[in-house]
Amino acid sequence: MNYMMRFFAEILFFGFILTNISCTKETGPKEVCFYFSKSSVKVGEAVYMFNCSKNFHNQLWILPDGSQQNTRHATFTPSGTGDYHVWLRIGDYNLVDTIGKSQSFTVTP
Repeated sequence: MNYMMRFFAEILFFGFILTNISCTKETGPKEVCFYFSKSSVKVGEAVYMFNCSKNFHNQLWILPDGSQQNTRHATFTPSGTGDYHVWLRIGDYNLVDTIGKSQSFTVTP
């Protein structure tokens, strides 16, 4: 009997530790936010994208050429004129539960 009580006490203790000590806790709903260094650039000029999102653990940038970056901020250098669309997805560690936002910038000659 004493062994079983100790066993359950240890399980409760480790459960308490796991639920109260985590690496990062989200505090509210996820909010996607990002902005460009410039809304209009010339061909060959780099565009910097800054992530100002809240309550997330991981991010994924989907750039106009289809490439992806998983860094906090991203950069892209367009090779032609027109409107370029960028997606930012944020979510949990594995990017399973995500939300996203798309914005565009213009490239002139």
